[in-house]
Amino acid sequence: MAVDAQSMIDLYVEAEQAVLFGKETQFNGRKAVMADLPAIRAGRAEWERRLNSQIRAQRGGSGFSLAEFS
Repeated sequence: MAVDAQSMIDLYVEAEQAVLFGKETQFNGRKAVMADLPAIRAGRAEWERRLNSQIRAQRGGSGFSLAEFS
């Protein structure tokens, strides 16, 4: 089963919000608490990088722009 990057980002955002608001949440099969916030944010950042890479690949670009200064 292929994992959709945007769906994973959405799950990480939900977990991050729940932890920030002090709600009890299950993430990756375990209870997430405030101490898990850095790991949750790192996971979200990784999935955001993956999504951005997929988007760049679909557009056929490297993700870099060239500027010309005169």
